[in-house]
Amino acid sequence: MSNYKITVIVSTYNTGDYLNEFLDSIKSQSIGFENVEVIFADDNSTDEYTLKLLKDLDDAYDNVKVVFSDKNSGFPGTGRNIGLNMANADYVIFADHDDTYAHDAFEVMCSKIIGNDMLISNFNQVYSDKTIPFKSIYGDAGEIRVSSISEDENLLRVPAAIWTRLFRKDFLINNNISFLEGMLAEDVYVATYSCLKADGIVYLNNFYSYNYKIRDSEHDKSTIHVRNRKYIEAILNGYYKIDGMLVELNHTSYGELIFRSHLTSWLYTIVLSKLSDSDKKELFIKSRNIFTKYYSEDPYFKKRYNKLVELILNQEFDEAVLESNRLGKIQKNMNDRSLFSRIKNKLGR
Repeated sequence: MSNYKITVIVSTYNTGDYLNEFLDSIKSQSIGFENVEVIFADDNSTDEYTLKLLKDLDDAYDNVKVVFSDKNSGFPGTGRNIGLNMANADYVIFADHDDTYAHDAFEVMCSKIIGNDMLISNFNQVYSDKTIPFKSIYGDAGEIRVSSISEDENLLRVPAAIWTRLFRKDFLINNNISFLEGMLAEDVYVATYSCLKADGIVYLNNFYSYNYKIRDSEHDKSTIHVRNRKYIEAILNGYYKIDGMLVELNHTSYGELIFRSHLTSWLYTIVLSKLSDSDKKELFIKSRNIFTKYYSEDPYFKKRYNKLVELILNQEFDEAVLESNRLGKIQKNMNDRSLFSRIKNKLGR
C-alpha cells in the first residue's frame, strides 16, 4: 500500500528550462514533499539538458520517477496515460511542466475531495508583466458541491484546465477514463467525461491552486498557442472524439453547453493563424458536422463570428475563407493597437 497522498503526473518534451521551478513548487508543498509522488513521462526529448535533468531527478529522489518513451507521440495524452497507470497514490493530478502550484495546493485539495470523485480548483493567469486571477462564471461564489452533474450543469462550462482537477485514481481506472492520444482537446475529453460520470464533484471557485503561465511570444509558445495545421486539426479531431463520447453516454443534450466556448475559440485560432487558404477551407469542410450539431453563440466574442459560422453551416467554404481572412486583419489591428497602448502606458506617455 502506498504512503503517498497524491501523484502528480507531468508530460515532458524538451522542457528542461522549466522543470526546476516546477519541481521546487512541489517540494515546497505544505502537505510535505514526502507525501507526493511525481511521475515525469518524457515524450522522447531530443534536448540533452532535459534528458540529463530528468535522469538526475530520477536518481536524486525516491518519490520522483521518470519514464522515457522510445518514440515521440507529439501530444501530451500518451504521457499522461502512462503516468496514470504507474501512479501509486489514491489521488492523481496532471500538471504542465512550465507552471507551478501554490504552496498549500495539495493540502487543501486532498482535504476537500474526501468522499468525492473529482475536485476542481481555480488558477492564476501569469503573464510576463502581471498575474490575473481567472474569474469563472460563478463570480465570487466560494465552494460548490454536487453529487452529480445534473445538479449543476454549469460545471461543464468551467475551463477544462486539467492541472486544477484532482481525481480519485480508482474512479478514472474503473470508468476507463483516459486521455486521447495522437490529438489535442485531450484535457477537455477527460474533464467532460469525468464530470458526466463522477459521484461527487467539488469546485473550489475561490481557491487558486495553480499558476498558469501564458506563453505566446514568437520564440516561446505553449501548445495551445501553436497555430499550425497540425495542431489546429488535432484540436478538431479531439472535438469529434468528445462528440463520440457524448453519443456513447447518451449525453448529447449537454453538447451545446460543453462546446459553447470551444468552437468559437477554435475559429479564433484559425483567424489568428497563417494557414493557407486551402488549409482553412479543408478545415472548415471537416468542421461542419460538429458546428451543425453543437454550435451556439459565445457571448464573449460579441457575435463577431456568427457570419463565419453561417457560411460554414451553409457549405459556402470559399466565402468562409474570405471572411476568416477579413476577421484576421481586424484582429491583427486590434492586437497592434493593444500592444501600442501597453507600450505607451509603460513608457508613461
